[in-house]
Amino acid sequence: MKNTQSCLELVEESEEKFRKIAENSLVGMFIYTEYFVYVNEAFAKMTGYTTQELLKMHPWELVDESNKQSFQTIVQRRLQGEEFTSVHNEALLVKKDKTTLDVKVSAETIHYRGKYAGIGIIIDITDIVKKNQIIKVLIQALSQSDDIVFITDIKGTIEYANRALLEIYGYTREEIVGDTPRIFSSGQHEKSFYKELWDTVLREKNYHQIIINKKKNGNLIHVDTKITPVKDERGENISYFAVSARDITERILNEQKFKKLATIDPLTQIPNRYQLYQYFDDFIAKTEHRKNFFSILLFDIDHFKQINDNFGHYVGDNILKDFSRLIVENIRSIDKFGRWGGEEFLLLLDSTDEHDAMRIAQKLNDLVAGSVFDELYCITVSIGVTEYRQGDTKEQCIERADIALYAAKNLGRNRVVFN
Repeated sequence: MKNTQSCLELVEESEEKFRKIAENSLVGMFIYTEYFVYVNEAFAKMTGYTTQELLKMHPWELVDESNKQSFQTIVQRRLQGEEFTSVHNEALLVKKDKTTLDVKVSAETIHYRGKYAGIGIIIDITDIVKKNQIIKVLIQALSQSDDIVFITDIKGTIEYANRALLEIYGYTREEIVGDTPRIFSSGQHEKSFYKELWDTVLREKNYHQIIINKKKNGNLIHVDTKITPVKDERGENISYFAVSARDITERILNEQKFKKLATIDPLTQIPNRYQLYQYFDDFIAKTEHRKNFFSILLFDIDHFKQINDNFGHYVGDNILKDFSRLIVENIRSIDKFGRWGGEEFLLLLDSTDEHDAMRIAQKLNDLVAGSVFDELYCITVSIGVTEYRQGDTKEQCIERADIALYAAKNLGRNRVVFN
């Protein structure tokens, strides 16, 4: 009798300790036989039922219809004394108000008050499930996106790459994941370009720039790139970089093509009047800033109308092209030469005063007179020369050069005149 009393006291003491632990737990805890025989406060709050209501319910009554049969079978197996490995099941718990929670249930078979019972815990994983569903949708969206998307760790190692990246760059996933974006390096950017990129993102700032990369086959690609630093769960340190990019190569090439059409003379392939005006503005701005100087040469091919009339426009066009090549090959890279219109051409000589400008003009005049064009024809040119004067507009410079040019023509052509 004394031993039986001691055992009961031990059982009651154990139950009391269990209840103290359970009631202070944030996790739902329960014990069941045919009905629930114990539930803690966290479990009751989770279900929306009172403790008294739960103690009158079968465990499987809280489970959605899709899981009810399997849970009832597990309960009955436990009540028959079957001891099997602790089961961690995900289920849809139906609350008193008929709303549902995604939960994870873990239970074991125990001896309780002389019979078999089940004891377990239940955890609300609704937020986790929703996050996983969102992540799943995002991954699916990213994988189907036509934009390039990849994710790197803090050191730049690629951990994820979507389908578009693989298709556009021509790599396999195995070749990309584990490598760094250096695999795309085209050699078109200076080290300072990439330094600015890293400086920006490591300051936790978003980065946005057009980058010229290289595909696996060696072709260049222009990508409008955005890099976003992603912080850890505490929001303290950067854990990842999310990179999204759009292939804009076709747009860039078209812009370059249109720019060329707008600024390059289609016949001679040298700058046209519009581009020369821009060069003129640049020269003036630089000269005003540095208190420097430059000179202007205005060319006119002598008797060009007669060439067209006597030999045809085909010959005239060839002479214009040959003349353009000849001048370009005999001036400095810092000078700007272009077609002013018809048979007139303009040359801007950087850092060149009147004396040097006249010397260069005479040299070019003699070069033209001693050359053969279109493999058969000889031509001469008249050249008007002027020097930029502080405060001049480009119109004033051109007007003086034009006056000098007409003076050269009136003096018999094939000569150089300064104004």
